[in-house]
Amino acid sequence: MIPSIRRVDPDYLAGIPEEVRVIVVDDSNGRVGATRPNMTVYRDADYRRVLGNRHTLIPRRSDTCRNFGFYMAWREGYRYIATLDDDCRTAPGFLDDHAVIARPASTLCAIESPPWYNTLESLRLHDQSGNVTCGHYARGYPYAHRIEPPETTRNVQLAGEVVCNMGLWTAVPDINGIDKLGRDVPRSVALHHDRVAIAPETQLSLCIMNVAFRATIVPAFYQLPMDLRVGSLRIDRFGDIWAGYIFKRLADRRGELITIGRPLVEHTKAGNVHREVHVEHFGHLLSPYFYELVDRAAADGAVASYATMYADLADRFLTAVGNHRSLPTPYRKYLDAMGRRMLGWAELFEASRQTPGADGDCPPAPRLRTIGSVAETPGESFGRSST
Repeated sequence: MIPSIRRVDPDYLAGIPEEVRVIVVDDSNGRVGATRPNMTVYRDADYRRVLGNRHTLIPRRSDTCRNFGFYMAWREGYRYIATLDDDCRTAPGFLDDHAVIARPASTLCAIESPPWYNTLESLRLHDQSGNVTCGHYARGYPYAHRIEPPETTRNVQLAGEVVCNMGLWTAVPDINGIDKLGRDVPRSVALHHDRVAIAPETQLSLCIMNVAFRATIVPAFYQLPMDLRVGSLRIDRFGDIWAGYIFKRLADRRGELITIGRPLVEHTKAGNVHREVHVEHFGHLLSPYFYELVDRAAADGAVASYATMYADLADRFLTAVGNHRSLPTPYRKYLDAMGRRMLGWAELFEASRQTPGADGDCPPAPRLRTIGSVAETPGESFGRSST
């Protein structure tokens, strides 16, 4: 599933067998066409045809338009979804490396680094001279935790089911715009860790450019709208970070895992630094309020399907926004509008909440267990069938 405003280069999809369905969401509304067999392109008219007056749930002029692709894949009954940015080149074995999400419960090495893990620590970064470099932070990593980094970081073994795998990248790393000013931008050359899970109570900056997940999480994986404004100013590049924060909270409560590592894709395109700095600014200012509100909303409620838990969280989030006494008025308006979109997204899955099992969800897994050292189980292929 790829959002795009340009021709999708079929060479970039060489690691994906031709029998695998490819969904492209055309955010240019007309310039993108199919470039390989079994590719479907959806446009603005399709939002309106399928969603009716709820078409506004799909942001325009934003990579978060990929929500429509997620919804269509869920609606059509696919079990697994992989999503890419259009500037990422895949290699053979791409889907096999994402197949950790197709396994039953297994034992994995995990990183425990509360409150946040810096995902760039899983990559080998080189400077312009080819020397190893460090001290870089993933896009969206909170500034406050740079000042006060995690007191302890340790490796543990966890048993559980993986429902989401975040692949990483070579070439252009995903870092904040402001971190590119006044210093050389590093190059990603390899992985430090083949694959690690992220332990409960440890958050991460979930970058959506190379991710695979079970379709059962779609109701809780709404990429938050980046077409809203704080006053006259736009926020961008936080839709996946904030969506990932919510999803991680719910996955922890269900006892399910997020992993990061393989597969690597080549991220070929660096963004406009000045634009990135501008649109990330209010994202960083709003993030502490957003995380506090999500934490309040996620604190209570029964463990249930992702659809049910997200609907409950969205309702509590909107109430928490209204009750927050210290929110500046522009922030309150922005977060209120976001909460209403979250509720609207939850309503798309209302029938699956009312009919047990209709969303293909299974009962919550047992709580994650921290256990002794056990090797990770071998990979398993997925993506060869229509579902």
